[in-house]
Amino acid sequence: MSKGKKLFTNSLIFALGDIGSKGITLLLVPFYTFYFSQSDYGVVDLTQVTINLLIPILSLSVFEAVLRYVMDNENRSEIFSTGIVITTLSSLLILFATFVFYLSGFLKDIIFIIGLILILQLFQSLYLQFVRGIGEIRIYALNGLLMSLLIGLLNVFFIAVLNLGIKGYFFSLLISLIFSVFYLHISIKGSQYYNFKLVSFNKSKILISYSVPLMPNSIMWWIINASSRYFILFFSGASVNGLYAVSSKIPSVLAIFNSIFFKAWQLSAIEEYNSENKSNYYGVVFNYLQKFLVIITALILLLLKPLFSIIVGVQFYNSWKYVPFLLMAILFSSFSSFLGTNYIAAKETKGVFFSSLIGGVVNLLFNIITIPIWGAFGASISSMFSFLIITIIRWIDTKKYIHISYNYKNIVSNILLLLLEIGVLYCGFDIYIEIILQIIVIAILILLNRDLFRSIWSILSIKFLKGRSL
Repeated sequence: MSKGKKLFTNSLIFALGDIGSKGITLLLVPFYTFYFSQSDYGVVDLTQVTINLLIPILSLSVFEAVLRYVMDNENRSEIFSTGIVITTLSSLLILFATFVFYLSGFLKDIIFIIGLILILQLFQSLYLQFVRGIGEIRIYALNGLLMSLLIGLLNVFFIAVLNLGIKGYFFSLLISLIFSVFYLHISIKGSQYYNFKLVSFNKSKILISYSVPLMPNSIMWWIINASSRYFILFFSGASVNGLYAVSSKIPSVLAIFNSIFFKAWQLSAIEEYNSENKSNYYGVVFNYLQKFLVIITALILLLLKPLFSIIVGVQFYNSWKYVPFLLMAILFSSFSSFLGTNYIAAKETKGVFFSSLIGGVVNLLFNIITIPIWGAFGASISSMFSFLIITIIRWIDTKKYIHISYNYKNIVSNILLLLLEIGVLYCGFDIYIEIILQIIVIAILILLNRDLFRSIWSILSIKFLKGRSL
């Protein structure tokens, strides 16, 4: 299978899992906004955000090292067993901390549920990266779809039927994680990879040396994506935080497309890093990626206001105004993630940390300045600039590993047209005039990036003809 076809095929497989799972998550937004108040939804979002922060810290991000070294065709049992031991030690630390918090009375009603969720997410992360590393991407994708479907059903049961509120949300997540870990273990026959005699201090040191620079990188990523919630909570209150939490769900649509591609691209980037024509290959892929994501962003902006009038409660409608710059943040995040794979492929993870550290500091400074003045709108601006800075730093720094030819004229034109469309949204035109102006902008974008559609059509036509010939 050619590298282009392999990347396309892997992307399709991840798409089945991600679009299904994230689609279910988005469908739950109207459900949450109906059953939760703004404050309750803000609390749920803040708790989940905090859990996401703790995962890379408590695990030392060892699951990232498991993926990278398994792909180097090293002893799978040795890598996996070492990862299990490190994750188990982290889990014991979580249990101890949970017990201490319980005795102190902190979140006494749900602290043990949260502790178990953390432990299960550590093991799930390890299994998921190992599954990707050994090439079982169908299992990876199906797991995401099944888990999200289960969360949806359990949310309806615990929140709507049993009326358990926030506690019902966490019960749903806990049960779904238990299912996910068992499903992944059974699907790959995980017991065959357990061989704790192979676990050594030397191998643990190698994995941790690789993963530790990624741990603070994850923290910086969290600071940019999520720390704004705490600033909003402090300066504007839980209700505004709830609005911001709802607004962040729409940009996740764009994040779905990036996530689908990134999971496939990370595998291809590692496999192709030592090839002679990697520069040309990386360049072609990036230029097509940015065109695709820009057009998806433009379409989301077109549907933004009509979508909010349908899928969220009246009390959440005004949260649409935070979405446009959060979309731009996701766009720049996608660019920086692509460039970050150059560090991963080269096993130079310190560069990931350095660029993310600068972005995290910039985000904190912008949050301190903009949120007291503009509230949640300031948070969206802060996120956009932070990811833009990370992208620029990685653009420059990764040239020492690989020289990629970028179509700068096309990239700048695309971004300026997106900013023009965002300007139309904030101008307060009549809704029909607004839609017409947006459609004109999208038409220009399609014209500028028409080679993307020709390439997609070419790939689909070849696959269709081959399918018929069979």
